[in-house]
Amino acid sequence: MSILKALLLSGAVTVYFWSLATPPGLMAAVIGVLSASWLAFKLEDAKLRMGSWILTGVTLAIVGQILAALLSAWGSFLPPWFTLVAADALVLGLTTFGFFVALRLASSRWHAVSVLELAVVIGAVAHAFRDHRHMRIHQPRFLSDWAWSHGIEPEPVLAVLGVTATAISALLLLRASRARRLAAMMLLFIGGILVLLFSQPPRVEVSKEDELGVRGDENDKNKDDKDKNNKNNNGGGGGKPPEPIAVAVLHDDLPEADALYFRQAVRSKLVGDRLIEDAAGTFDTDVPTKFPAGSPVDVTTPQAPAFHRQLRTSMYLLADHAQLFGVGFPQQFAPLPNPNPRRFVAAYDVNSLFLLRPVERMLGRSAVPEDWSPERLNHYTEFPSDPRYRDLSDEIVRDVDPRFVGDDVVKALAIKQYLEKKGFYSLAEKNLNGDDPVATFLFGEMRGYCVHFAHAAVFLLRSQGIPARVAIGYGVSTASRGAGSAVLIFANEAHAWPEMYLEGVGWVTFDIVPEQSDEPPAAHVDQDLEAALGELARGEPPGGLDDKTPLVIPWELIGFSVLGALVSAIVVAFGVKAFRRLAGANHRYVYRAVLDYFSDLGVPRLPGESRERHAERLAQRAPSFVALTNAHLRLALGHDDTSVKDSMVPLARQARSEMSKSTPLWIRLGGFFNPIGWWFTR
Repeated sequence: MSILKALLLSGAVTVYFWSLATPPGLMAAVIGVLSASWLAFKLEDAKLRMGSWILTGVTLAIVGQILAALLSAWGSFLPPWFTLVAADALVLGLTTFGFFVALRLASSRWHAVSVLELAVVIGAVAHAFRDHRHMRIHQPRFLSDWAWSHGIEPEPVLAVLGVTATAISALLLLRASRARRLAAMMLLFIGGILVLLFSQPPRVEVSKEDELGVRGDENDKNKDDKDKNNKNNNGGGGGKPPEPIAVAVLHDDLPEADALYFRQAVRSKLVGDRLIEDAAGTFDTDVPTKFPAGSPVDVTTPQAPAFHRQLRTSMYLLADHAQLFGVGFPQQFAPLPNPNPRRFVAAYDVNSLFLLRPVERMLGRSAVPEDWSPERLNHYTEFPSDPRYRDLSDEIVRDVDPRFVGDDVVKALAIKQYLEKKGFYSLAEKNLNGDDPVATFLFGEMRGYCVHFAHAAVFLLRSQGIPARVAIGYGVSTASRGAGSAVLIFANEAHAWPEMYLEGVGWVTFDIVPEQSDEPPAAHVDQDLEAALGELARGEPPGGLDDKTPLVIPWELIGFSVLGALVSAIVVAFGVKAFRRLAGANHRYVYRAVLDYFSDLGVPRLPGESRERHAERLAQRAPSFVALTNAHLRLALGHDDTSVKDSMVPLARQARSEMSKSTPLWIRLGGFFNPIGWWFTR
C-alpha cells in the first residue's frame, strides 16, 4: 500500500512540474517524493521523533529554496546550463522531499491530514486538464480529438476521469478501514454518475454592465480593475482568459470591414447629462425588444437598401443576454433549433443590412431628413445644457476645408479626427464618475474607454445639429479571426460606439478609434476553438464529421484499455505481495509475511479479533504460530531480547510449514496465485 501511495504522489508531482521543470529537475522531484515516502514509512512508528522529523521536512523545503537562490545569484563562474539545471534540481528535489516527508508523517499521526494528500492528487488531475476551462472545448487536444472523432463530447469523458481519479485516490490515501474505503469509493462513483447525468453545464454570466460596455458606477469600485484584467488577458497577459459568449455563423462572404459590429441596444434619450434607452419604444424601432419564439420578429429599420447588402448570420449564444444582437443593422430575427443544448443557451437567425460605402464617400449628404417631425429631431439632437459642448464643436469644425463648410459629413469627420488624436484610450482611468462623467472626460485629460468616447462624440455631433446616438454591443476585429465562416465573440469585446444619421442612407456606424492607448494589442483568436464551436453550432461533430456519422463506441479501445488496466493492477498487486514477503528480517516484517501467507490460504485475522485469539484459533493447524505471535508481541512491547529476535525467522518458517501441511493442495495453489491476499491482512 505504501508503494502505491508513493507512486500516486510521484505521478501527481510529475503532472504539476511536467511543463515547468527541466528533465533533471523533474527527476529530482520524483526522487524526492519516493525518498520521502520511504523515509516516512520507516519512521511511522517513531512517535517520539515524529514532530522533529516534520519540522526537519519543512526546513529542508526552505533550505532548497535558499540554496537554489544562492546558486543562481553567485554561480556566475559556472556554465549557465549547469547553474540552471543544478538550481532546478536543488529546489525541486529538496522541496518535494521535505514537503512530502512532513506530509506523509503528519498523515500517519493525524488521519485528517490525509485529506491534503488527496487534494494533491485530485489537484494534479484538474491541472492536467486545465486547458479545457473557460469554454476551451478543443483542449486538451489528445483527448478532445479522440472523443470528437468517435462522436463523443469531451466533457463526459473528463467527468468520468475526474470521478475515477478521486475514488481511487480516496481509496488509497484516506486512512480508514477497508470497508469504509470501499464504501466511500462506491459513494463517490455513484455521486459522480448522478452529477454527470443530472447537472447542467455552467453558463457564462454576463452582467448588464458588461454587455453595455459600462464598467460600473460609484457603488462598484472594483469593476475597473476587473475590466482592465480582462483587457490585458485578451492582449496576451496572464490570468483568466476572456470568456467566449457567442458564435456567429456567416452564410455569406465576410464583408470587407476592419470590424464587425454586433448591435444589441442603443441609447438615444437624454436625461440630464446622460443618454439612456428609449423605454417607450417611440423612436428606436430598429432595435428588437423580444425573442422570436416560434415565429420571426421583424424590425422596422430606416436603412436604405441601395447603400447596403443583405447579410444572413446564425447566432448561437453561449451566455444569457437580456437583448438579442446581430451584425450590422438587423431586419428580422427568426428562431432556430438549438443544435447542442448543453453548450448553447439560445439560437436564432438574423437577416441584416450591412453598409457598403464608407462614410468618407458620402460627402454632401444632409444629416436631417426633411420628413422628420420636430419631436424626432429634438430627440436625436438634444445635448446637455453645458455650453462647452457647442463651443468645442464650433472650434473643431471651424478649421475644416472652406470648400466643405456646412457639410454635415465633414463636420462629423472633423469631430472624429479630433477625438482620435486628442483622446487616450485607457481602462485604468478611475476618475470619470460623478454628475457628468462625459464632461469630466471631454474637458479634462481625455483619458477613458469606449463609453466615454462614444458619448462625447454623440454630444459633439448633436451640438452641430447632427442626429446621433450611442450603440451598445460587441465590436469584433476581423484582422484577428480565422478564415472560416464562424466568428467567435468574447465577453471582453463588449463595446460602445456612436451612430450618426444621414438622409437617404440611414444610421451609419461611426466608431472612434483613439491613436493613443496604454492597452496591449488584441491577441489572435484561437482558430481551433473558433472552428470547433462553429462546427457544434452547425450541428457537425468537431473534426469534420457530418451529422450523419453514427455514434461509434470504441469497444476495441475500451476493451484493450480495461485489459491493460487489469494486467497492470495484477502486476502491481504481485509486486506488493513480493515486497511484503521479502521486506527484511525485522520482527514486524517477518510476522506480517506469515499473516499474508495465512490470508492467501483463507485464514486471516478476523475483524475485532486479537492477535492472541487468532493464534489460539489456528493452534491445531500451526502450533508454532502461537510461539511466533508471543515473540512478536514481546518485541513490539519494547523487550529487547536477542534470543527472541533470533527465534522469529525459524518460528515463521515452522508455522508456514505446519499450515501448509494441514491445507489441501488446491487451496495452496490458489493462495500462490492470489495477488490480493495481503489486502485482507490485519
